[in-house]
Amino acid sequence: MVRNGLIVIAAVAVLTSIPAAGQIGGPLDGLDLGPFDAAGKLSAAAVAQYTQVAPGQTFHVAIDMRIADGWAYYSNEPGDNGEVTVLPATLDANVGPLKAGAVLWPPHRRHEYKLPDQTLVNYAWEGRAVAFVPVTVPNDAAAGEVRMRFHLGGQICSADKCITIGSPEPLVVSAKVAIGPEAVTNPQWGGDLDDALAIARPRQTAEALRQAPRPRADRSLLAGLGLALLAGLMFNIMPCVLPVIPLRIYSVVQMAGGTRRRFITLGLAFAGGILVFFLLVAAANIVVKLATGNALNWSEQFQVPWVRTALALFVVAVAAYFFGLVNVTVPSKVAAAEGRLTGGGGHLAAGGMGLMLAILATPCSFGFLVLALGWAQGQPLAVGTLAFAMMGVGMAAPHALLAAFPKLVDHLPKPGRWMEILKQATGFALLGVAVWLFSTLERFGWTAGYAIVLVFALWMWGSWVRYDASLKTKLVVRGLAAALAIGAGVWMLTPPSPLAVEFKDYDPARIAAATENGRVVLVKFTADTCLSCKWIDRMVYTDPEVDKRLKQMKVLAMKADTTNPGPAQSRLNELKAAVPLTVIYPPKGGQPIYLTTKYTKAELFEALTKATPGRGGG
Repeated sequence: MVRNGLIVIAAVAVLTSIPAAGQIGGPLDGLDLGPFDAAGKLSAAAVAQYTQVAPGQTFHVAIDMRIADGWAYYSNEPGDNGEVTVLPATLDANVGPLKAGAVLWPPHRRHEYKLPDQTLVNYAWEGRAVAFVPVTVPNDAAAGEVRMRFHLGGQICSADKCITIGSPEPLVVSAKVAIGPEAVTNPQWGGDLDDALAIARPRQTAEALRQAPRPRADRSLLAGLGLALLAGLMFNIMPCVLPVIPLRIYSVVQMAGGTRRRFITLGLAFAGGILVFFLLVAAANIVVKLATGNALNWSEQFQVPWVRTALALFVVAVAAYFFGLVNVTVPSKVAAAEGRLTGGGGHLAAGGMGLMLAILATPCSFGFLVLALGWAQGQPLAVGTLAFAMMGVGMAAPHALLAAFPKLVDHLPKPGRWMEILKQATGFALLGVAVWLFSTLERFGWTAGYAIVLVFALWMWGSWVRYDASLKTKLVVRGLAAALAIGAGVWMLTPPSPLAVEFKDYDPARIAAATENGRVVLVKFTADTCLSCKWIDRMVYTDPEVDKRLKQMKVLAMKADTTNPGPAQSRLNELKAAVPLTVIYPPKGGQPIYLTTKYTKAELFEALTKATPGRGGG
């Protein structure tokens, strides 16, 4: 969980090395699964956390399961749909002289089975699921090798068929460990299994949690806090902060009245005021996290496409802020409070100056703070709070040092254009993070396209009206910007309905054979770059009525993809045509019918009728 969060913290610190996150994958690849295979629909392998374990140690064995496409493996808690009883998943362990604990099952998903008059709902796993068995080595265990066997049971189903796992033969996977003087990590146990274990771990007992070694997570946590400290240090070279640092430090010096001890105490008070701001941000993070029920877990949520989509768009929006396309300002009433907070000459006034410096710096630090807030929502409360405290320490430490040694102010870098270049460079670093997130999405093109629209809308919002524009002008322009962002988002980010018609791959020989046998053949020439083709798919071939009519007429439907060179493109060249093109071949060598533009299902039905013998086609 912490490792995935480092992606966002790394962006905060303008670092571009991104650790792998999101989809889990790997341990089954290259392993010999043996004969343990439920009719080719479920495969499994056991991967031990260590190749050698020590007496008294608790470790985990991952039961890494792969479910075939179109099939669902009902979970250990499949639920009762009131109509059909399904078998829950079971996992029995035989670990010899070792002791197996309660199974840590992965989170399941809602699974629907549609009947003509109702929809039945259960809970299942699809694609890949990883369960974990905690295993404890007795303190008096003898040295040597132990083979562990695990029996899987339950039920997997497709739309029209179910298979009982373990019948007629048991589905068994095995792993072995050696008992020796010290633990040796299994190289097949990667970060993806750590992520999967972090998801299943909430069901683990407190005792097992204390015994389980977590060196990887600890190192990640320390690295994350180090990056938070670095981000806080970087706040001091932002255009809103660096130019005013000498003024603030000299004010503290004047307040000290030449007393060395007072220099130091006032400097600490000034730094404390900065720290207070970050603790207030941490408090806001706690409130939001508690209000949302601590629901966000980066390791789990990264597996959900819409979460990665939202995060990618969020990062692009923050990059637009760093490029100056949209600005964040401090409300005038907040800025006016500076005089009240910094009046007088005591330590309270010095603390107020530090607090206001952090507040008035938010137009420059806003992007970093919102990224950090997003990251902190996926962390335990203590980790998120500590990260914000480290940011505060990072920003405050130089001010405390400068207040104690005012002559160091003369050695500060001079404000200049380099600060704006650094800010914009941060935007490019964030774009790199966004591109990586986009690359994990199936609808990469549409999502990236919407990102451009979103940036344009933000530019409208922030740049098309001046700060002194009338309220009416602001409402009109910003209303249009919001409408554009929302409308385009609904249109571009909503996945299209799946095609109701199943198209076979283009095959000229099969076309000839089908027409010779008296069938009508429909060939849809298309390309990924053809927007009209996508319109036809959405308006015609997602309609179940079209699929029903094609089946009734026994039409062979084919897709001729011309995105890349090949037979389909060659045939399109022979026809001297371009996509979109749909060709309907009547049987027995009849004259083909060409649909060369967008068409409706009614026009398609009319063409099919003409091509069908006895229905108007001769």
